[in-house]
Amino acid sequence: MEIYAAKNDSVFLTKRHYEDRCYNYNIINRDPFQRDRDRIIHSRAFRRMMHKTQVFNANKGDHFRNRLTHTLEVSQIARSIGKYLKLNDELIEAIALGHDLGHTPFGHIGERTLNTILMEGLDNEIPPIKQNFKHNFQSLRVVDKLETRCADYLGINLTFATREGILKHTKVRNKYGYYHYLDLDLTDMHLDLPFSITLEGQVVAIADEIAQCTHDLEDGVRSGVINFKSLMNQPLVSQCMEAYHIAVDKGTAAPAYETRSLIIKNLVGYLIYDVCKQSEENISQYIKKYDIQNEVIFKKQRVSFSNAIDQLVKELKNWMDDRIIYSEEVSISDAKAQYLIKQLFKAFYVHPKQLPDYMLGKYFKLKGRSFNRAGMNDAELKKDAMFIRMVADHIGGMTDQFASRTYKKLYYPDYI
Repeated sequence: MEIYAAKNDSVFLTKRHYEDRCYNYNIINRDPFQRDRDRIIHSRAFRRMMHKTQVFNANKGDHFRNRLTHTLEVSQIARSIGKYLKLNDELIEAIALGHDLGHTPFGHIGERTLNTILMEGLDNEIPPIKQNFKHNFQSLRVVDKLETRCADYLGINLTFATREGILKHTKVRNKYGYYHYLDLDLTDMHLDLPFSITLEGQVVAIADEIAQCTHDLEDGVRSGVINFKSLMNQPLVSQCMEAYHIAVDKGTAAPAYETRSLIIKNLVGYLIYDVCKQSEENISQYIKKYDIQNEVIFKKQRVSFSNAIDQLVKELKNWMDDRIIYSEEVSISDAKAQYLIKQLFKAFYVHPKQLPDYMLGKYFKLKGRSFNRAGMNDAELKKDAMFIRMVADHIGGMTDQFASRTYKKLYYPDYI
């Protein structure tokens, strides 16, 4: 492993809670980042991603991406880049597998809807608490507070490097400043830097971009909202095909499997190659300028596309957004999801006893009080920002199917 890879015995191993390192010697001991990866894989939030929308609703067909398959594809792309750059493979995998744990049901519309409710309130009935809901911050919240592995503390106690990489896989600021998460431990997260301070974290962030503008593109063609001929005329796709000397009949309406074999697999490889070569050069320049032996924090983004490819990727993503994200089909699905999430939030806020015992029990435990349904004061709960945040956590953790079933359970009469 090269000197600029994250070390398994470095400051990056810091955890929020002390752990006894005297593990069971009857099994093979694992490195800390391996433990992070394994804890993420065995978490409930990881399993639930299988039933969360990536772009197209799971009911559309078995072969469309969901949040879990997207996560696995990000991991594969990131590890390919990391292997070339001789980085810490275990850390890359841990960050990649955990980066989307905080995603809501129904894709990004769920995130935006919950964020609006928390920041602005809902229908003059639910008061705003001026806190954000952003999936990368929520992913950190999942591993720090919502998942549990022992009775001594909340969270699964991941290392600093994994937590920081999860948080930094996408933006930490919006036009108003940093996203507002009051009770999230952001100590030493270097929020002044919009990218991860480890190369491994930077690799996962760019792998996420590659997955989104290639694999989501395939789903767009499969769904019919993207025309094959129009796709072939995109500058990045055309340049990739020319580089690999692949001739494609642009007048042919290629089936999904042909799109994958002709375009997607080559486009993924083309972008990975560009990132590897450009990043190798970036890192080489960086270590010549700084004493890398004594510096473990990368204060400049070193993992990137080349300037020319970066511009083409942005053009392709904008083109995809116009045809997929703002398409009639996705817009109708988003409108339904927005309505459903708002109704769920209203139901739980107006009648808190409709929440399950495990959520209410956790809330009262954090308040230092015993949980007793009969003794609950609903009016008191409605004034508490922690309770409103808990409702957002509960809805945000749902799968598409569970959210739909819960809506029917709360609103449909039993005799229907």
